[in-house]
Amino acid sequence: MPSYKFTYFNTSGRGDPIRILFALADVPFEDVRVPIKEWPALKPKTPLGTLPVLSVDGVEFGQTQAILRYLAREFGFAGPDTLSSAIADSLADQMADFMAAIFPWHGVNVGFVPGDKAELYKTVFLPARDKHFPLFEKALSKSSSGWLAATPSLTHADIFVGCVIEMLLRLVPEPPTLLVDFPLLARHQAKFTSIAKVAEHIANRPKDLWF
Repeated sequence: MPSYKFTYFNTSGRGDPIRILFALADVPFEDVRVPIKEWPALKPKTPLGTLPVLSVDGVEFGQTQAILRYLAREFGFAGPDTLSSAIADSLADQMADFMAAIFPWHGVNVGFVPGDKAELYKTVFLPARDKHFPLFEKALSKSSSGWLAATPSLTHADIFVGCVIEMLLRLVPEPPTLLVDFPLLARHQAKFTSIAKVAEHIANRPKDLWF
């Protein structure tokens, strides 16, 4: 088996989907958590000047979705065929688009940059949610399995979407309202977080340290 080292900040964020994928696959890896204050010195040493980074037997590459897809294929979480894998890719990419859209709110909300987080929640976060979440609801309405790509078991798309929503439920000002208009997505979230290894990871992971 290859030797894996995963490097990300000491937060859940874009790191937890990959950490949870390792847990679900029962594959050991070195979990390197970088304090924010150490990032400027580390940044020029990374392949793309960003985190996360995955090292496979010493070969490094970056980008969350690339890492997630690679490991999903390696560990059997990419879907049973190439078409379902492509559908899963598209849904994970859609959630990545959502994350990019809400970043102006997120940066203020966690204290990276100054701003009015209450105003940005109304003007940035909620419009992005109401644009993107119906697309996941639509995908789930066509799935008899309850997984996003209509696969018999979960894929990397379910892991990524589930992790993003789990994080948001800890960050938004009114958690009970986040999924109130998206019942299928709420059911998907409950199904995802009830998986024993997912629940164990969430219960035992270190506290997010943004600074």
